[in-house]
Amino acid sequence: MTNSHQSTIDGVVADDDSLESYNWTFEKSDTQYLTHGLHNYPARMIPKIPDTLLGHYKQTGVIEEGDLVYDPFSGSGTTAVEGRLHGLNAEGNDINPFAVMLSEAKSIPLERGGLSEARDALVDGLSEDLREVREAYDESGEVEWLEMPDVRDGWFPEPQLHELTALRDRIDSVDDEFGEAYARFFRIVLSHTTRKVSYQRNGEYKRYRLAEEDREDHNPDVEAIFEKKLEQNMEKMREYSNRVDHDLDTTIHYSDSRTAVEDVGEDQADIVITSPPYGDHQTTVAYGQFSQDPALLTGKVTYDEMKDVDKTGLGGRYDVLEPLSELEEYSETLKVTLDTLREKDGRAEDAMDFFRDYYAVMEQVAEVTKSGQPVAWVVANRTMSRVNIPTHLITRELCEHIGYEFDVNLPREIPNKTLPWENAPENIEGTKGNLMANENIVILRAP
Repeated sequence: MTNSHQSTIDGVVADDDSLESYNWTFEKSDTQYLTHGLHNYPARMIPKIPDTLLGHYKQTGVIEEGDLVYDPFSGSGTTAVEGRLHGLNAEGNDINPFAVMLSEAKSIPLERGGLSEARDALVDGLSEDLREVREAYDESGEVEWLEMPDVRDGWFPEPQLHELTALRDRIDSVDDEFGEAYARFFRIVLSHTTRKVSYQRNGEYKRYRLAEEDREDHNPDVEAIFEKKLEQNMEKMREYSNRVDHDLDTTIHYSDSRTAVEDVGEDQADIVITSPPYGDHQTTVAYGQFSQDPALLTGKVTYDEMKDVDKTGLGGRYDVLEPLSELEEYSETLKVTLDTLREKDGRAEDAMDFFRDYYAVMEQVAEVTKSGQPVAWVVANRTMSRVNIPTHLITRELCEHIGYEFDVNLPREIPNKTLPWENAPENIEGTKGNLMANENIVILRAP
């Protein structure tokens, strides 16, 4: 076992100590290695960004093994996984309970022997159970011993939905016998299977169903999908488990990063690497919509929890914070942007709500992070009402107002990131415009 993990792709490793000398595009980079490939997730930060940053700051003596990396927007756990691979403890926040589950499943290693035993217990007799479920459903249209999940009607072929529910119950039995960590790993396989089995259209991260005429031919094999993904994920976890230190700690809080100090504490993080949402979830990346059915099938999350994810995200419909009218005074770029939106009768209020919430996270991160340590914000510039929003400049200016010291801005193209390339700029259905095709890594030092 080793906890050393260095970038080795040609063109990635820098020739000197300058961050600018790295190739940050990482074109054709593998984004599915080790546990990064356990499950898809929208707008996922590619692993080579935290990998390269952590390797750089270790080489230059800014951080060392045993330090803490923090991510206020954990998402699928990319930073937490790379932190463990670099010998670091990791901590994060997310308001999406499915993201918390996925982050933990990917970043917390499992013992090989225990994983194999738990897998054997899970699949032993599975074929017979699923056959009984299908026969009972075919006979009466229901399976009386199953408590069905709270998914919306019309999103699944009914026989397969009953089989997924039976799989959920078998995983619950694994939880009772082997513990939550093993059950969580299998629930991620169930989540993958759920998306494949549902009527959700391929390649979509918001809730769009197959056309009604296409649903008639949609007859997926639940057991085959589950077992294929199970073996793939088992191999990824075995390799990851061999590579990392099992004595390190990884904690992902199911809570809002706008109050992160309550969970993480002050002056705890030695480095922060995060990819904030690009805008409110409703009009950019709908993390809650993506996660809803997979989360509900696990049986560990309620419908109301999932329904609220996109509404409570940054700039969401549910106002978590009071208005901050003076925010424009903190960033000249934000003021110019909002004025332009107002002139166009655009979505200035929506933009203000988002940056108000984003600023609150910046304040919390400043308290969580040790003074002078690096904070990397990986941001993309979206459009609203056909007005470009220079998020990288606004990020820098708002952080500097808080007391961060600017270090460097690293622009990069996005060759293979899963995110929307078009949105509805006026928030009008059917109206499209360019959204984002590049990112900036804005690095500052904590106050």
